[in-house]
Amino acid sequence: RIFTCMFLHAGIIHFVVNMLALWFIGYAVEQSHGFFAAATLFILPAIGGTLFSALFLPEYISVGASGGIFGLIGACIADIISNWGLLFSKHVNDGNIGQRFRHVKVLIWLVLDIILNIVIGLTPFVDNFTHMGGMFFGFFCGLSTMERLSKAFFGVKTNFMSRLQTFLVRFFGIIFTVLCILAAFIVLASLKDGEMIRCRGCRYISCVPFPFWETEDKWW
Repeated sequence: RIFTCMFLHAGIIHFVVNMLALWFIGYAVEQSHGFFAAATLFILPAIGGTLFSALFLPEYISVGASGGIFGLIGACIADIISNWGLLFSKHVNDGNIGQRFRHVKVLIWLVLDIILNIVIGLTPFVDNFTHMGGMFFGFFCGLSTMERLSKAFFGVKTNFMSRLQTFLVRFFGIIFTVLCILAAFIVLASLKDGEMIRCRGCRYISCVPFPFWETEDKWW
Protein backbone atom coordinates (compact mmCIF):
# COMPACT_ATOMS: atom_id res chain seq x y z
CA ARG A 1 0.00 0.00 0.00
CA ILE A 2 2.88 2.37 0.75
CA PHE A 3 4.14 1.92 -2.81
CA THR A 4 0.98 1.38 -4.86
CA CYS A 5 -1.04 4.33 -3.54
CA MET A 6 1.02 6.74 -5.69
CA PHE A 7 -0.54 5.13 -8.78
CA LEU A 8 -4.15 5.30 -7.51
CA HIS A 9 -6.47 8.31 -7.64
CA ALA A 10 -9.79 9.31 -6.10
CA GLY A 11 -11.54 10.12 -9.38
CA ILE A 12 -11.10 11.28 -12.93
CA ILE A 13 -10.58 14.95 -11.97
CA HIS A 14 -7.92 14.01 -9.41
CA PHE A 15 -6.22 11.81 -12.00
CA VAL A 16 -6.27 14.40 -14.82
CA VAL A 17 -4.98 17.26 -12.63
CA ASN A 18 -2.13 15.13 -11.27
CA MET A 19 -1.19 13.82 -14.70
CA LEU A 20 -1.07 17.35 -16.11
CA ALA A 21 1.17 18.47 -13.24
CA LEU A 22 3.35 15.38 -13.69
CA TRP A 23 3.59 16.00 -17.43
CA PHE A 24 4.74 19.62 -17.10
CA ILE A 25 7.10 19.17 -14.15
CA GLY A 26 8.25 15.60 -14.71
CA TYR A 27 8.86 16.09 -18.42
CA ALA A 28 11.06 19.14 -17.77
CA VAL A 29 13.07 17.30 -15.10
CA GLU A 30 13.49 14.21 -17.28
CA GLN A 31 14.60 16.26 -20.29
CA SER A 32 17.22 18.09 -18.22
CA HIS A 33 18.46 15.34 -15.90
CA GLY A 34 17.46 12.00 -17.46
CA PHE A 35 15.00 9.19 -16.76
CA PHE A 36 16.81 7.68 -13.76
CA ALA A 37 16.99 10.97 -11.89
CA ALA A 38 13.33 11.81 -12.66
CA ALA A 39 12.16 8.34 -11.54
CA THR A 40 14.17 8.56 -8.31
CA LEU A 41 12.85 12.07 -7.60
CA PHE A 42 9.29 10.81 -8.05
CA ILE A 43 9.30 7.40 -6.36
CA LEU A 44 11.37 8.02 -3.21
CA PRO A 45 9.54 11.25 -2.19
CA ALA A 46 6.18 9.60 -2.95
CA ILE A 47 7.04 6.75 -0.56
CA GLY A 48 8.37 9.20 2.06
CA GLY A 49 5.25 11.37 1.83
CA THR A 50 3.02 8.32 2.19
CA LEU A 51 4.92 7.25 5.31
CA PHE A 52 4.47 10.74 6.80
CA SER A 53 0.75 10.50 6.14
CA ALA A 54 0.52 7.00 7.59
CA LEU A 55 2.34 8.11 10.76
CA PHE A 56 0.48 11.35 11.46
CA LEU A 57 -2.94 10.66 9.86
CA PRO A 58 -3.34 6.90 10.32
CA GLU A 59 -7.14 7.05 10.43
CA TYR A 60 -7.35 8.36 6.86
CA ILE A 61 -6.63 6.69 3.52
CA SER A 62 -4.64 8.73 1.01
CA VAL A 63 -4.08 8.08 -2.70
CA GLY A 64 -2.53 10.00 -5.58
CA ALA A 65 0.73 10.96 -7.22
CA SER A 66 0.95 14.26 -5.32
CA GLY A 67 3.80 13.11 -3.07
CA GLY A 68 5.95 12.34 -6.08
CA ILE A 69 4.94 15.55 -7.86
CA PHE A 70 5.87 17.60 -4.79
CA GLY A 71 9.10 15.60 -4.69
CA LEU A 72 9.89 16.91 -8.17
CA ILE A 73 9.06 20.45 -7.00
CA GLY A 74 11.36 20.03 -3.99
CA ALA A 75 14.10 18.81 -6.34
CA CYS A 76 13.63 21.93 -8.50
CA ILE A 77 14.18 24.05 -5.37
CA ALA A 78 17.35 22.06 -4.60
CA ASP A 79 18.50 22.60 -8.18
CA ILE A 80 17.98 26.37 -7.94
CA ILE A 81 19.76 26.62 -4.58
CA SER A 82 22.67 24.47 -5.75
CA ASN A 83 23.19 26.59 -8.86
CA TRP A 84 22.22 29.92 -7.29
CA GLY A 85 25.61 31.47 -7.84
CA LEU A 86 25.46 30.66 -11.57
CA LEU A 87 21.81 31.46 -12.24
CA PHE A 88 22.11 34.96 -10.79
CA SER A 89 25.74 35.63 -11.64
CA LYS A 90 26.59 38.75 -13.66
CA HIS A 91 29.64 36.94 -15.04
CA VAL A 92 27.68 33.93 -16.33
CA ASN A 93 24.79 36.00 -17.71
CA ASP A 94 27.18 38.55 -19.29
CA GLY A 95 25.44 41.35 -17.41
CA ASN A 96 22.13 40.41 -19.05
CA ILE A 97 19.59 41.76 -16.55
CA GLY A 98 16.68 40.28 -18.51
CA GLN A 99 18.07 36.75 -18.20
CA ARG A 100 18.50 37.07 -14.45
CA PHE A 101 15.03 38.59 -14.16
CA ARG A 102 13.55 35.54 -15.94
CA HIS A 103 15.25 33.31 -13.37
CA VAL A 104 13.74 35.41 -10.58
CA LYS A 105 10.26 35.07 -12.16
CA VAL A 106 10.62 31.29 -12.30
CA LEU A 107 11.61 31.23 -8.62
CA ILE A 108 8.66 33.46 -7.64
CA TRP A 109 6.16 31.32 -9.55
CA LEU A 110 7.58 28.17 -7.93
CA VAL A 111 7.26 29.64 -4.42
CA LEU A 112 3.69 30.86 -5.12
CA ASP A 113 2.76 27.41 -6.44
CA ILE A 114 4.05 25.77 -3.25
CA ILE A 115 2.19 28.23 -1.00
CA LEU A 116 -1.05 27.82 -2.98
CA ASN A 117 -0.90 24.02 -2.80
CA ILE A 118 -0.17 24.05 0.94
CA VAL A 119 -3.16 26.35 1.51
CA ILE A 120 -5.34 24.03 -0.60
CA GLY A 121 -4.01 21.19 1.55
CA LEU A 122 -5.69 22.76 4.60
CA THR A 123 -9.10 21.87 3.11
CA PRO A 124 -10.78 18.46 3.56
CA PHE A 125 -9.83 15.43 1.46
CA VAL A 126 -6.38 16.87 0.63
CA ASP A 127 -3.41 15.33 2.43
CA ASN A 128 -0.85 18.00 3.31
CA PHE A 129 1.43 15.50 5.02
CA THR A 130 1.92 13.65 1.74
CA HIS A 131 2.55 16.95 -0.05
CA MET A 132 5.02 18.40 2.45
CA GLY A 133 6.68 15.05 3.11
CA GLY A 134 7.17 14.53 -0.62
CA MET A 135 8.66 18.00 -1.01
CA PHE A 136 10.95 17.45 2.01
CA PHE A 137 12.34 14.20 0.61
CA GLY A 138 12.41 15.57 -2.95
CA PHE A 139 14.62 18.45 -1.83
CA PHE A 140 17.24 16.17 -0.30
CA CYS A 141 17.03 13.71 -3.20
CA GLY A 142 17.51 16.64 -5.56
CA LEU A 143 20.75 17.62 -3.83
CA SER A 144 22.17 14.26 -4.90
CA THR A 145 20.50 13.41 -8.20
CA MET A 146 20.09 16.76 -9.99
CA GLU A 147 23.03 17.30 -12.35
CA ARG A 148 25.16 20.29 -11.33
CA LEU A 149 26.16 23.05 -13.70
CA SER A 150 29.95 23.16 -13.96
CA LYS A 151 31.35 26.45 -12.73
CA ALA A 152 34.58 25.80 -14.63
CA PHE A 153 32.59 25.60 -17.89
CA PHE A 154 31.50 29.20 -17.36
CA GLY A 155 35.02 30.32 -16.47
CA VAL A 156 34.32 30.60 -12.75
CA LYS A 157 37.30 29.48 -10.66
CA THR A 158 36.80 26.76 -8.04
CA ASN A 159 39.05 25.48 -5.28
CA PHE A 160 39.42 22.18 -3.46
CA MET A 161 37.11 23.17 -0.59
CA SER A 162 34.24 24.14 -2.89
CA ARG A 163 34.56 20.84 -4.80
CA LEU A 164 34.67 18.91 -1.51
CA GLN A 165 31.59 20.75 -0.27
CA THR A 166 29.72 19.88 -3.48
CA PHE A 167 30.69 16.20 -3.13
CA LEU A 168 29.61 16.01 0.52
CA VAL A 169 26.25 17.67 -0.21
CA ARG A 170 25.55 15.24 -3.07
CA PHE A 171 26.50 12.27 -0.87
CA PHE A 172 24.50 13.53 2.11
CA GLY A 173 21.23 14.15 0.25
CA ILE A 174 20.38 10.64 -0.93
CA ILE A 175 21.77 8.94 2.21
CA PHE A 176 19.71 11.22 4.47
CA THR A 177 16.58 10.52 2.40
CA VAL A 178 16.98 6.75 2.55
CA LEU A 179 17.72 6.81 6.30
CA CYS A 180 14.64 8.95 7.01
CA ILE A 181 12.42 6.64 4.96
CA LEU A 182 13.82 3.57 6.74
CA ALA A 183 13.34 5.22 10.15
CA ALA A 184 9.74 6.18 9.34
CA PHE A 185 9.04 2.66 8.08
CA ILE A 186 10.49 1.10 11.24
CA VAL A 187 8.40 3.38 13.46
CA LEU A 188 5.27 2.57 11.44
CA ALA A 189 5.97 -1.18 11.56
CA SER A 190 6.59 -1.06 15.32
CA LEU A 191 3.09 0.33 16.02
CA LYS A 192 0.50 -2.23 17.03
CA ASP A 193 -2.92 -2.54 15.39
CA GLY A 194 -4.96 0.56 16.18
CA GLU A 195 -1.99 2.29 17.81
CA MET A 196 -0.95 5.72 16.54
CA ILE A 197 1.52 8.50 17.28
CA ARG A 198 -0.02 10.91 19.79
CA CYS A 199 -0.05 14.27 18.07
CA ARG A 200 -3.36 16.05 18.59
CA GLY A 201 -2.36 19.17 16.68
CA CYS A 202 -0.98 17.30 13.67
CA ARG A 203 -4.35 17.02 11.92
CA TYR A 204 -4.61 20.83 11.78
CA ILE A 205 -1.62 20.83 9.43
CA SER A 206 -3.76 18.96 6.93
CA CYS A 207 -7.26 20.31 7.73
CA VAL A 208 -8.19 23.41 9.74
CA PRO A 209 -11.42 23.93 11.73
CA PHE A 210 -14.09 26.16 10.21
CA PRO A 211 -15.66 28.50 11.10
CA PHE A 212 -12.81 29.79 13.28
CA TRP A 213 -15.03 31.65 15.74
CA GLU A 214 -16.96 28.54 16.85
CA THR A 215 -15.81 26.93 20.09
CA GLU A 216 -16.92 23.52 18.92
CA ASP A 217 -14.37 21.66 16.83
CA LYS A 218 -16.11 21.89 13.48
CA TRP A 219 -14.59 20.76 10.21
CA TRP A 220 -15.00 21.82 6.62
